[in-house]
Amino acid sequence: MMQGMAYGTCEAGGNEMPLAGGSAMRLSGPAALFLFLVASLIFPEVARAQVSYVARFALEKQAFLLGEPIFCRFTILNTGTRTFAFSYRTPTRVLNPELETEPRFSVTDETGGGVSDPAPRPCGGARGSAVYGSVTLPPGQEHSERWLLNQWARFVRAGRYRVRAERRLPLSAAKSAPPESSQPPLAYALAINELSFEVMPATEQDLQAAFQSYVKVLEDRAARNPAEAVLVVTTLPQPFLLEKLVAMATAPARESRWDRQQALEGLARLGTRAAWEAILRIARGEPGQRVGASENNALRAYAILLLGQKSDVAFLPALLELASTAPNELRGDVLRALGSFNDLRANQILFERLHSSATNDRVNAILGLKNLESKNAIPALLAMLNDPDAQVRQVAHFALQSLTGQKFKLSRSASRSESARMAARWHAWWREHGATFVIVRQPPCQDW
Repeated sequence: MMQGMAYGTCEAGGNEMPLAGGSAMRLSGPAALFLFLVASLIFPEVARAQVSYVARFALEKQAFLLGEPIFCRFTILNTGTRTFAFSYRTPTRVLNPELETEPRFSVTDETGGGVSDPAPRPCGGARGSAVYGSVTLPPGQEHSERWLLNQWARFVRAGRYRVRAERRLPLSAAKSAPPESSQPPLAYALAINELSFEVMPATEQDLQAAFQSYVKVLEDRAARNPAEAVLVVTTLPQPFLLEKLVAMATAPARESRWDRQQALEGLARLGTRAAWEAILRIARGEPGQRVGASENNALRAYAILLLGQKSDVAFLPALLELASTAPNELRGDVLRALGSFNDLRANQILFERLHSSATNDRVNAILGLKNLESKNAIPALLAMLNDPDAQVRQVAHFALQSLTGQKFKLSRSASRSESARMAARWHAWWREHGATFVIVRQPPCQDW
């Protein structure tokens, strides 16, 4: 039986256009009206179950200050007679481009050249996830979301810009519970818009005024949802926000309105000497932090990771000291970070820890040597393939795969004899190719 007709329009450059998608035909204008009237006569239930919508993106202003948050608003209006539902979440960009409900933005400057994407790269880790809620939209109701365009484009100079905004949002039957992902959608709400705007020069005083409302939200403990304000100050940090970012990163454990690691990332994006020194103080666990022991170690570990990604030799002495003084929970983070510096002092510690009696030290020394991305580390890694501990052998195998690009397979539960056969295969490969092969270098995860 026919469930209803799905119609929809999206606005692109101010003009409505017909859409196609989903399992039902979509038309707009006179053709849609004619089809709907005919279907209503043949199938009366169509008139009672029409899925129709208008979805579009729009900028909230036509001109923005350089450094000011640029929000692009997505709205969807239920213009039909049937209630539908869809997923939503807080507007932090997710790095997994395959998630169906995500918006996509492509920004070009006035010359037509693409604007650089500031997003970190997955670097082999999780591609990103998000916790979604559900919106139920009755006929005549409108839903809107604000997306921070600065998450997709780095605006470094004044001028005119264009953005192509796209979204294909599955619409499901409205239920008391969130829509089941296994059920096919009723329709897809498609929005495609070409928008233009100007970015103008700004003084620090101008920007302080532009950020004032977001800072007030962060300072207001009664604010119900500070997620947008947190996103703004950590994505677009300014020198006058330094103290606020430090306070957010070292907030007491009872403070749950934001992620402290997100505040640390804001300090790294700020990138001033004062900001990196604040990250170093957190990595060293200096007095003044207001978090508990477990939260403190997690925060310190992330600060150490950021220092490794920055790889500024000015911070190396502190990390060399931490390699000896940090608690066991942090020593592995320090060893992995040391591999990013490609410094003789750091390398010496890593090679020495390969002989540690602690399995955790040997594992993380291997990972640190992998981060060196140097042929000089290969012989030591080959030797670790015969380590008495299975975990160490597996990590050495993984490090060699990463550096060489070879896809030799070792089972997760490899026995000592299987590991020995794999070690012999790696040694044979090295004898044959060691003189000529080139290390496979990975792109940086972050652009600090």
